[in-house]
Amino acid sequence: MESQVIQTLTLDLSRSGGRFELTVGDQKFKQTTCEFMLTYSSMQGKNMDEYMTNLANDYDQVRVPISGCGKSVTLLLEDFARLRSLYGHRMFELKLEDLLMRQGITTEEVVARQSFWI
Repeated sequence: MESQVIQTLTLDLSRSGGRFELTVGDQKFKQTTCEFMLTYSSMQGKNMDEYMTNLANDYDQVRVPISGCGKSVTLLLEDFARLRSLYGHRMFELKLEDLLMRQGITTEEVVARQSFWI
């Protein structure tokens, strides 16, 4: 399943169960942590300089895998760059939260989640 999208991109992190929700235009995709990492890794593997400097039509759009079972979206280059930035920012937040938890520092979000389950 592949779709062409040119509209608004947002990335929301649903903290319940470690699941991610990606909204591309009017489509919503739920991702497991593994699928999030697959998408992030795929985007990091793209050579942006090659896409920016190549004038061939094939480099105007980028296919991005969304799931391990073949779901993907094809984005215009500018939307791909924005999505890549959103995923990078979210990945930074996850790494920071992990570092803080390993140091015994609990963030407000973690406290809120823990008190929700009590």
